Amino acid sequence: MDIQKLSDKIIADAYKRRIEDVYILPKAEDYQLFERKGKNRTLKQNFSKEIGQQLISRFKYLGQMDIGEKRKVQSGALTYRSEHSSVNEKIRLRLSSVGDYQHRETLVIRLLYPLSDQHFRCFSTEDLVALHRYTKERGLYLFSGPVGSGKTSLMYRLAQENAEQIITVEDPVELEEATFLQLQVNEKIHQSYEELLKLSLRHRPDLLIVGEIRDALTAQMTLRAALTGHRVFATIHARELAGILPRIEELMGYQQALIGCLKGIVYQEILPDKEQSSAVLWSYQFFEKIQEEPTKRSDKEAIFQVVKEKCWQTSHLQAERNDWRSYPFEEIE
Repeated sequence: MDIQKLSDKIIADAYKRRIEDVYILPKAEDYQLFERKGKNRTLKQNFSKEIGQQLISRFKYLGQMDIGEKRKVQSGALTYRSEHSSVNEKIRLRLSSVGDYQHRETLVIRLLYPLSDQHFRCFSTEDLVALHRYTKERGLYLFSGPVGSGKTSLMYRLAQENAEQIITVEDPVELEEATFLQLQVNEKIHQSYEELLKLSLRHRPDLLIVGEIRDALTAQMTLRAALTGHRVFATIHARELAGILPRIEELMGYQQALIGCLKGIVYQEILPDKEQSSAVLWSYQFFEKIQEEPTKRSDKEAIFQVVKEKCWQTSHLQAERNDWRSYPFEEIE
């Protein structure tokens, strides 16, 4: 079997049907290929052990991962160009592999679709307009949502509204954008989040995009960037809008400085619409700080003035009342 043709077919077929993840998993003496879209995971094919291993090795090679290492967790990313299918587009993939206790590898392939894609939809175009309007000021904006919910795609779309110098720091780079300076974390050559964020600030970008706030050090560097007058977008893991602020405080402790620079928080999920296509549902809050007299409030009790907000329950109810109709993303004037 021609492994290149098989891998081309797997990716092209998944891309045409807007599949979110492809899994190549060992089972007994063979391998299975699953696809996931939304909450549905479907078995598509069975392969021999040899074919399964060859497929994993091919994708790892393309993703610049260590083919010889079959035990440790590895991640990679690539732009896939199919030579043996009807799909002519460049497809951005993110890869993750690990071996089990029997040294059998598994591979997860995430297909990344930009929000500007004609197939991408949302439940409220008014929300998209609000996101564009309230993310233009200097300061820190935090984006959260489940894995694969399009956080990076949303940040990129918002960034593209202005012809500015935009720098991204990611691990790995998920979406290729020729107009951005995209920096990728590489610990092997000492390019950590910390080092790349320091470098980015020296370039004085109009917008800095941080792929993910994973630890206290990255949180502190991201906060520093916002405090020095930059506009900063960053993602952070939280299960709901109300969980974003507790999560950032958990990472770096309470800091009065956060109140001075945090401008907005956004939470999003991808849900099935009326036609069972994928669409984005949002909740968000955008802030202005209220200056309180010290005699009335402690520093920790200083609050934000919410200038625009929409809770998850309201968004969900609105979509439900609209019979879960969704709309294609349109250009914002």
